[in-house]
Amino acid sequence: MGIFLDVLNWIISNTGNLGMFILTIFIAFYSKKSSKASLEASQLAKKEYESKKEPEIIIYFELNESRLDFKMKNIGNGVATNITASLEEKSGNFHKSHMCKIKNGLFDTTIKTFAPTQEIKGIAAEISDIKDDSGYPVFTCNFSYYDINGNQYSRSYDFDLNYIGGLVWTNKATLEDVTENLKGINKEIEKLNAKF
Repeated sequence: MGIFLDVLNWIISNTGNLGMFILTIFIAFYSKKSSKASLEASQLAKKEYESKKEPEIIIYFELNESRLDFKMKNIGNGVATNITASLEEKSGNFHKSHMCKIKNGLFDTTIKTFAPTQEIKGIAAEISDIKDDSGYPVFTCNFSYYDINGNQYSRSYDFDLNYIGGLVWTNKATLEDVTENLKGINKEIEKLNAKF
C-alpha cells in the first residue's frame, strides 16, 4: 500500500506537469498535421499557379465561301515556344491543300514564340482542291510545344471536313450557265436603274 500512496502523492503533486506533458503531445501532434496540410495546400497552390501560366494552342477551320481558312491561337496564359505541327491524313486530299504545299508553312517550320491570345490565320485550302470522289479529308493535326520553363506539351486535333459537304454546293458550270446568270444580273441592274 505504501508504493500506491507514493505514486498517488507523486501524481497529485505533479498534476500540472503531467497535464502540460499531455497537452504538449497533443499540440505537437496537431502541429505536425497542420504543417502537413499547409505544405499540401502550398504545393497545390503552386501547381495551380503554374498551370495558369501554361500555353494552350488550338487550331480550327472556318468555311469562307469557296475556301477553307485556318486559325491557330494560343488560348492559354503562357508563352509557347518551339511549336511544331504535323499532319496525319486518314483519308482524302488534304495533302493537296495550300496549307500543306506552301514552303515554310505551318507543317514544315518551327514557330519560335507564340504569345497568349496571339493568332495566326490564313488560307488552308480551296474547297475544289481537297474534295475527291470519297468526300472531304479526314486528318489529325499534331502539335508539340514548350512553355518558358521547358515543359513540353503535345496536343492532337482530329478533323473530319465532311461537314463541308452540307455547307457547300459545287457543280461545274458551262459557258451557257454563266451567260444566263450574267443576263439575270443585268436585268436586276436595269430594274434598279429604272427605280432611280
